[in-house]
Amino acid sequence: MTAVEFWDKRFSSGGDQGSGVRKPSAAHPYLEHALEHFGDVKGRTVIDIGCGRGEATLYFAGHGAHVIAVDTSEVAIRNLTQFCAEEGIGSVDGRVLSAMDIGELGPQDLVYGSMILHHLEPFEEFARTLRAAIRPGGKGYFYENNAASRTMVWFRRHVVGKMWVPKHGDDDEFPLEPHEVDELRKHFTVEQSFPELLYFELASSYLLKGKLAGPTKKIDATLHRFEPIRRYSYRQELRLS
Repeated sequence: MTAVEFWDKRFSSGGDQGSGVRKPSAAHPYLEHALEHFGDVKGRTVIDIGCGRGEATLYFAGHGAHVIAVDTSEVAIRNLTQFCAEEGIGSVDGRVLSAMDIGELGPQDLVYGSMILHHLEPFEEFARTLRAAIRPGGKGYFYENNAASRTMVWFRRHVVGKMWVPKHGDDDEFPLEPHEVDELRKHFTVEQSFPELLYFELASSYLLKGKLAGPTKKIDATLHRFEPIRRYSYRQELRLS
């Protein structure tokens, strides 16, 4: 199954009220973090790369932005376009387009992505494309996974997707590696942060089917207090200027 087929299948169902679209939720504070980084988005254009179920697109549109929603999945774009038409949302422009081709959209004010960068190769080419897609003075924000931990990378390569251990993504994706963040630094000022430590909880999720979730969360929360440990979290935020 190709990556596009995987995501077409994923987006064919499971959204709010069966629409395949997910409305913005307070359960995802990284949207607020992105808005804090962007500032007032009213009247500005946001490119939402890998828009998926449209949660971020609807969030920024709700704050007055014009949003170009980009995804390689025709199903995702069709769902979002239909939802916006039914809800009278005229500030969303859905495009079936690869993130590697966002240069075709011309330089825009802001670029947002959630769990998309680790799908993109060759990454150095994407970094150059992203630079061209953001006009001078513009900003980018990305919520991503993180491959800084060698232990976690070994686990990902040798255990995930084998035997009883589930794999939740497509076959082409791999956590964002530190050298790829360095590629972004060639073109932007990058502020990297780790708002939570997601590490031991993964053992509960992948190996124990959710058992011991509470204790492992507490271990992660305790270790998050120590700055040298935070960088090994499986979650990170990248703010580009």
